[in-house]
Amino acid sequence: MKKFVFSLVLLAWGCGPSYGGQGVKTPEELVAEQEALAAEDEKRGNNDYDTGPDTETDLEKKKQFDKKQAELELKRAARSGETCAGVVNEDGPSGKASVTLVFANDGHVKESTIGAPFTDTAIGKCVLNAMKAVIVPSFVGAEETIEWEVDVKAKEEEKKDEKKKK
Repeated sequence: MKKFVFSLVLLAWGCGPSYGGQGVKTPEELVAEQEALAAEDEKRGNNDYDTGPDTETDLEKKKQFDKKQAELELKRAARSGETCAGVVNEDGPSGKASVTLVFANDGHVKESTIGAPFTDTAIGKCVLNAMKAVIVPSFVGAEETIEWEVDVKAKEEEKKDEKKKK
């Protein structure tokens, strides 16, 4: 009798309750389950992935003209352009030179001009060469025009400044 009761207990324990649905799901079942969850979220208005017209992605921000980077590069080029009077063997004009640069979408300078009295002078060409070398990150949209001032000192002024430093 003990063997019979023991067998009955083992049989009941071995055949315990069934927890159906524990098998591996097929790809179709997984897709159907995800679609059902998405439909429920949509009904509840839980759409965390809405990228409406007023939201801007990081990629879109990267594609805009980077004014901070352009300013940094223009400052570097202006420092280079300020040394032109000491390099060029010409006693040309001095003072503030107004340079206008047009940047193409690829980030390179497309057009450059320098204001009077530096136009068509060796110093003016030297300053323009320094400023035309500026490259900014590529961007999307219209070409960007920037006006920049470069302080070009005459050779005598540079020599005076050097003596003051010593």
